[in-house]
Amino acid sequence: MTIKMTSCEHDIPPGRATFEEMVERLKNGDTSVLIPNDVNIMPTPKVLAVDPQKCNGCKLCEIACSLFHEGEVDPARSRIHILEWNITEAIFLPVLCQHCVDAPCKAACPKDAISWQDDWGRVVIDYGRCVSCQMCVAACPFGAIGFDKAHEVVFKCDLCNGQPQCVNFCEPRALKFTYADRIPYSRIRQAACIRRKY
Repeated sequence: MTIKMTSCEHDIPPGRATFEEMVERLKNGDTSVLIPNDVNIMPTPKVLAVDPQKCNGCKLCEIACSLFHEGEVDPARSRIHILEWNITEAIFLPVLCQHCVDAPCKAACPKDAISWQDDWGRVVIDYGRCVSCQMCVAACPFGAIGFDKAHEVVFKCDLCNGQPQCVNFCEPRALKFTYADRIPYSRIRQAACIRRKY
């Protein structure tokens, strides 16, 4: 039997590790469970779609992201964060860069260090130009740009160059890396209209 990971067709050969074993290794900082960075991957304008009704708040996405980008398990430096509301029942919302075409962070940057990559369909930061003024952090309406105080640098989701680690460790499949025209917007609109009693 082969376990198929959710987004990038990353197979785990028989006899190697189960998903639970991989999660335990991930939590312990084992980078070998991550999808290797493929520099030859073709740019594809896909989006990270979130289904908050499926998110269980496990935060494996935060662990995978920080391990991939920082080389250590440090959810504070993850490019994705899980917001939690505990009013009458727990509600979890994954928050990440929406890669806006007319990005407010791009407009706010005084050094033109933020740009739109049309082939990937993403917003990226040019660290050679960035002066860490944090104007982009203040401008993002989603709160999706972070600031690493230790290294004095801003950071945001870069879609892991086409192989989002967060998607591969999202067991409830609340995260999908897909083409924008495949997102069930009608279902999302319907869920947004539900009035909750608090």
